[in-house]
Amino acid sequence: MASATNPPLTPNSCLVAILLVIRSSSGSSLPFHFPPRPRFEPTPAASRITSLTTDYDTSTSSSSSNSSSDEDEDRQSTLNGRHNGTGCMTEGDYSDSESRTRVSRRSGKRRDREVSAERAQERDDRVREGLMPWDKFLGIRTDVLAGLLTPYTASGKGKFEISVDDMVFVGQPVRLRPDGTWRKRKKRRKSQGKTDAGNDDDDEGENGEDSIPVQEEGPGVGPKDERLNALSRNGSDTIDVTNDADDEGEAGDREARRKQNEIMSMFHMVFVLNPPELEYHYRVREVYEYVAKRFSRALKYEQAKDGYVSREVQKIMRLKEHAAHQDMRYSELWRQLTDNSSLAYAMMRVFLDISQSRIAHVLLNNNFALSLQIPAITEISVLPSITDPQVPGLPLTTANSFGDEEHKGDTLLGKHFTLLYLEDAATILKDLAAESTEASASLQHFVKSCIPTQSFLTISQQSGIPLHEIQVLARHLVQWRKARAIPPLQARDIYIVSPNADMKRLPQYIEKYRKEFPSLPALPKILGSLSGSPKMYNTIIPTKDHRPAYLDILAWMMKYGLVTQLRSFAWVKVPRSIKLQSPIALPDNMINSTSSLLSNSSASLLEDPESEDPALLRDSFILEPDRASGIESAWLEMMTRNQSSDIKALFERFLKYLNGRHALEKIPVREMVPRKDVRKVFKALDEYIVYVCPFLETCGNY
Repeated sequence: MASATNPPLTPNSCLVAILLVIRSSSGSSLPFHFPPRPRFEPTPAASRITSLTTDYDTSTSSSSSNSSSDEDEDRQSTLNGRHNGTGCMTEGDYSDSESRTRVSRRSGKRRDREVSAERAQERDDRVREGLMPWDKFLGIRTDVLAGLLTPYTASGKGKFEISVDDMVFVGQPVRLRPDGTWRKRKKRRKSQGKTDAGNDDDDEGENGEDSIPVQEEGPGVGPKDERLNALSRNGSDTIDVTNDADDEGEAGDREARRKQNEIMSMFHMVFVLNPPELEYHYRVREVYEYVAKRFSRALKYEQAKDGYVSREVQKIMRLKEHAAHQDMRYSELWRQLTDNSSLAYAMMRVFLDISQSRIAHVLLNNNFALSLQIPAITEISVLPSITDPQVPGLPLTTANSFGDEEHKGDTLLGKHFTLLYLEDAATILKDLAAESTEASASLQHFVKSCIPTQSFLTISQQSGIPLHEIQVLARHLVQWRKARAIPPLQARDIYIVSPNADMKRLPQYIEKYRKEFPSLPALPKILGSLSGSPKMYNTIIPTKDHRPAYLDILAWMMKYGLVTQLRSFAWVKVPRSIKLQSPIALPDNMINSTSSLLSNSSASLLEDPESEDPALLRDSFILEPDRASGIESAWLEMMTRNQSSDIKALFERFLKYLNGRHALEKIPVREMVPRKDVRKVFKALDEYIVYVCPFLETCGNY
């Protein structure tokens, strides 16, 4: 089962549709949803937390089958619509109306018959049930569904989640406050140490309702907004919105807001999901935390500022009324809605991008740029089991790029890491050049300075960029999927063909490699050289002059997950001979409490199970040698009694890495010790060190 510590590897938002539900003086309604005809396949024998019994039929098999031929065309025609009425940016993958007209004309008589059949079906439904085609959602009447999704109780202030059969509805309702405003007026105080957000009756999270958690604008993507640029410069995750709407106390503005509030007293952006049974909690939580909550709070901000959501709802209602009088087709109406309403277009954009595990960039109210995404798993530390979904090509590494061992849980990238660009640096720089902001200028300088063979610390020393600023900028690029954090590439490290490499795509990789490195050995030859027994990467480099080119090849193979660094881990082993020679006897209370483990070869040493001191008769490990007990310290002293003072001093410095959790490759970098000295220490104490290499059955010494 998926959990926070062991999330599923495959990206899957389980998103069926997005609904906009409102409540007004005339009741609850569902003005818009996307897609117009969602695809939904019930999960067999699904288990849900909340069950709900209603008096309407929730079966969707008939409606899905009757409209199967129309769904493809309607969905494609809607996706091909272009937003041109509210200032939102158009995208290259959207065809203009003239192209759609030409395609429609080429479809000929068959298309005309389908249109006639669709209109006849919609007309029959209208006569039989007195409903328009858009008055049902997956076989459920929209007025009934809207009433269910607009709770009246105070429990609707935070997360809303309910399950109906196999569908899960999750969102964060936004209500009109008793004083007629959409958010509490934030009192200005000289002291910033306290805030009144905690006393707000409509408090909706740890950030309070006066701040909207949004993500920074990605480099060179999406619309620009000065507030997001300030957010990027300040490194904050919230935007203070206390100075926009509440200070406008003119009578005319109050009257306008009162009329808007009569139209709508609550709105609720609902995400409809169909998660797998074993991933229910994880999938629902990630959609709510990363998309639904942030989208709702951004809309709440715009509604509080100038009634943005109310205006868009009115616009959508007018278009639907016009369509009802004009006998407009369902798909044509939805195309007009996304063309003329920025909110409808934003809902469409969020649905399409989140469904395909992309970053959704939307523009609300023609001035608020918002980016939403569900964080994707970019690497794994262990191979998936045979029962887990396989994701070939996902990078495999044991390196933890966030924080150092002394700062566990740090949100900044470790100073001894670097970035591997997932896109060409020239492309990233070109996107950044289109922006004329202070943040983009800093990013450009960093992108030009960062290379995959130098750590952030080295880059900071050479470029003059402060280390903390480098770590923030690097995290920004990682967050927006422009780069991946890796240990610096070194020719003296060991690299192997990744066990998780996607070899089915090898022909495509060979073609890309040939274009990138036309004069160097072929990709199969390079991979073959790395497929034998583990060895340093510099052993396959012909000459010193070829070193930069071969490091570029290594970076290219790391980018596509074809190779991975082989990292070694080690423990300190205490043989029986050391224990017997130790001048300190093992206390009786240490026999059962000592932190030691039996080795596989120690069973033969248990000659007398009834001995008074059986711990002396078997080999064991010191699990935390840097925090050794008194008897363990005596054993460590016995191991180095015949070594030189230099070996003893270095061994004491290395002890904190010999607990099986830290790769030995960290030692030369973090302790600033030459590799040859590190090897000298481990060679001198080889009989007391046990090595383990992930992804391999056996591992030699370091």
